[in-house]
This record gives sequence, structure tokens and C-alpha cells, in this order.
Amino acid sequence: MKRSFVIDVGSSKVSFLDASAEGGALIINSFDTRPYAGYSIGKLPDAEAVLEAVDELLSKAYSRSVLRSHSICIGVPAPFILSAVTSREVHTPSGRVCDSDLELLLDRGENIEPPEGYTLMHTTPFDYAVNALPCGGGSPLGLKSKRLSAKFCHAFVCGEFVSLLTDAVESAGWSVGNFISSPMACASFTIPLNARLGGAVLIDCGGTHCDVSAIRGNAVVRTESFGIGGTHFAKDIAYGFELPMQEAEELKRGYRFGGDAALAAAKDLNADDLRLIVESRAEEFADRLREALDAVSSEIPAGSPVHLVGGGVSGMSGCIEYLSEKTGRSIIAGAPRAGRLNGIRHSPTLALAHFMLYDGGMPEKSALSARSTDRIFSGVKEFFSVSAFSRKHKI
Repeated sequence: MKRSFVIDVGSSKVSFLDASAEGGALIINSFDTRPYAGYSIGKLPDAEAVLEAVDELLSKAYSRSVLRSHSICIGVPAPFILSAVTSREVHTPSGRVCDSDLELLLDRGENIEPPEGYTLMHTTPFDYAVNALPCGGGSPLGLKSKRLSAKFCHAFVCGEFVSLLTDAVESAGWSVGNFISSPMACASFTIPLNARLGGAVLIDCGGTHCDVSAIRGNAVVRTESFGIGGTHFAKDIAYGFELPMQEAEELKRGYRFGGDAALAAAKDLNADDLRLIVESRAEEFADRLREALDAVSSEIPAGSPVHLVGGGVSGMSGCIEYLSEKTGRSIIAGAPRAGRLNGIRHSPTLALAHFMLYDGGMPEKSALSARSTDRIFSGVKEFFSVSAFSRKHKI
């Protein structure tokens, strides 16, 4: 039975998941999470806070059984990723696309110099074309062709983030095996393949900020982030009613957009005041979300599906309908469940384990590939093999 250990670094908490693969299922062996000081956009997490949270999580995992011989996959959140898109083309001497043509194209696609302070995690081809005619998401293999081309999305990880998390994991006695783009893994876990091939949007709302990513196949071609998340709603409630954060969070999660605010009445709070506090923040959030959606729309076709994950606002009843109305997009909030873990709320963490165990859940025969080209991290796993059609693992 395959087994995977992952750490998801969120904006307000760090989560650890121990999962196994069996018969196509994702088996949850253990899951734990720790709140921490978090990070803000453009600023690394506090080193001491990360060290403490990771140490607590891994020490508890170690106490259950002897696991330290295994390495850990670490998800890299969008604010610590730089993406670049390039195009490459090769001639096809045989007159038809064959495996060696794809091999050469992918090799050329990986030839890129990382920006200063960053390391290349993986390179993902998309938009294959033969003789400059798009393949429409299908396989180019076997097609008549003189020229084969593709676009490549390169995901670079911030070196300081790598050092910070590596130090935290190794200080706890474990080893780091992989750094994986969280938006890429989450998109492959949440959004159906056909939707991604045509272009889609992934919204990941956390505690202190929100990421909006444009998806093409397996490539995250652009991400916009803004600094509002679920914690801001709770803090507003806590300030407005002079409540402890725990009670404010309970009120936030129990709030119903367009509802009667019965929870407020049960706590002898003014329902109109609660509605004013929550929906003032919600209006600001919707405005920023609409701006981010507009910004990434240049990378995908109009009318592409929009999926939302994360626990920031997803637990607020009626919030998805409210945001859909305010942004003019039909937002989908749904993800696979895994045992007791809610798919939407825990998608970023579940996605990392699913990616490591099932290569993103993609079919074996596909013209899509996310090749791990990093030459620093040991054991980085390929999404698909060099030929992009048969699996090959490096761990």
C-alpha cells in the first residue's frame, strides 16, 4: 500500500496529513492541524511560529508510529510561487508526431533559467498544436505534422520559503522529499479534467487572504491574491460586539446570508448589527474577488467554470450564492470528501496527498504533463512520464 505524508502551509494554520492509496481511494490514516501566526502577502511566515507548529504536528505523528524514514511533501501556497509561460516548437521529421518528438519538445520546454532567489519546481506543458493548429486538449501523438509546439508553464518556488520549511521539518527529525505547487495540486483534485482543458478558475480562500488562479489543463498560468479571508469576518464581529474570537468565529460560521440571523438572537445580539458587520466585509471581499477574477480572465476563455475551496468563507450559509451574484460568476463550491474531512474546507491538504499518491488523479493516456525538473530537491515526482503518456515515478 502506498503512503504519503504532506504538510499544507495555510495563511493561518499548518496541517499534516498521513494518507494511503488503496483501490483508487484516498485513505486517511491521520490528520492534524495547528494555528500559527500565518503570513501576509509578500511576507514570509514567522520562522519561530512555523518551527513550533511543524514540530508539534510531526512530534505527534511520530508518537503514533515510527514514520521518520519517510519524506514529506510540502505544498507551496500561491504567494510564494512565480509562474512564467514560454512557447517551444520542434520539427517532426517522420511527418507524424511520435514519442521522440514529444520528448524533444518537453526537454526544450524545461530549458529556462529561474529568477534570482527562486528554484524551478516543475514545468507543465499545455495547448499542444501541430502545424500551428491547436489539438483542442487532445493527444497530438500520431497526428500528421511538420511542426509540433506547446506552451509551458514554469512554477518557481521562493528559496527563502524552501529554506524555512526545510529547517522546520528537519529540526523535527524528518526529511523533505518534495515541494509541490498547492494551486496545481488543488486544481487537479477539485476541477474535472474536461473543465480544466477548456480553462477554469480556482478560488482558494483561507484565513487571512484569498488566491484566484487561472487554470489551463494542469498549468496554473496566473494567480492573483488579495488580503481578505475568513478571519477578517470573525475579527469584525469580535470588535463590533466585544466578543472573544472563538465566539466571533462561531457567529461567522453560523451566519446565513439572506437569513434571519437566529444565532445572533440566541446570543442576545442585535441581528441588524450583525448583518451590517458581516455584509459590509462581504461586499468588500466580493469587490476584491471580482477584480481578481477580471485580472485572470485574460488567460482563459470567457465563461470558464469557477471553483471555490478553503475554509475562509465556504462555511457561511448562502455565501457562495451571494458571491456569485456580486461577481457575476456562477461559483461552484464542491470537492471530493475523504472520511471525516470536508472536501471544500480541506481540499488544499487532501489535494497534496492525492497528487502524490495518484499523480493528480489524471488518466494515464493524456497529452498533459507536469514534469518535475528541479535538480535540488531529492525525489520530486513527475506528474507523468517523459513521453507524457505512461507513468514513471522517481521516488
